[in-house]
Amino acid sequence: MRYEISEKGDSTVLRIDEERFDAKLAPEFRNQIESIMGDIAPHLVLDIGAVKFMDSSGLGAVMGVYKLLRDKRISVASPQKPVQDLFKLTRMDRLIKTYDSVETALTTAA
Repeated sequence: MRYEISEKGDSTVLRIDEERFDAKLAPEFRNQIESIMGDIAPHLVLDIGAVKFMDSSGLGAVMGVYKLLRDKRISVASPQKPVQDLFKLTRMDRLIKTYDSVETALTTAA
């Protein structure tokens, strides 16, 4: 999985540099989050702007991380329309807020 992590104030931004977030990527995503759990700031922003396709496995991995990091806020930033539609269709956008940009996620969720 290609990704980049940065710290911005009290937030950790995890940018996923993959076009597909599916069954192939989901287990590795969860493993990466588990390996850095102790270093994640109180707010985790998942920047999925590069993701053009997400299936139920990808969505399940995001939900698994949501449950794993119960004591932290989680936001999704920059979803492309198909991914945004998936979040709305499954009503996941009620649990995990989605924002148009990383900057909006950082300022609105603060």
